[in-house]
Amino acid sequence: MRSRGWLPVAVALIVLAASLVPGGGGGGTIGPVRVDKLLHVVGYAVLAGTSLYALRAPTRRTALVVFVLVTAFGGVVELLQAPVPGRAMSLLDLVADGVGAALGIAGWWLLAATVRAGESQAA
Repeated sequence: MRSRGWLPVAVALIVLAASLVPGGGGGGTIGPVRVDKLLHVVGYAVLAGTSLYALRAPTRRTALVVFVLVTAFGGVVELLQAPVPGRAMSLLDLVADGVGAALGIAGWWLLAATVRAGESQAA
């Protein structure tokens, strides 16, 4: 498959499905951080990173748009959780989504810069 666009769609569907499982949510903590917040950060970091990967050559502006859209997606997911048994809307979850999106974008930019530097040294 030549298009990379399917990757963020697949990640978004996985995040959505995992978020709407009745009674779900990671229990427990790792140090001072709850596992469910870590899952939010990781899921939304992967979603943001794969979104930038799908764009092939994103700019700072598109990275900002990805941040806004990924975080907004998290907000929509929080709203969809309201009627699901054992789930609830949470502002802290939305904050974790935004942190994850920012980390995914930063990670993508660092990886892309490292790859570009390696390519220029090889040339």
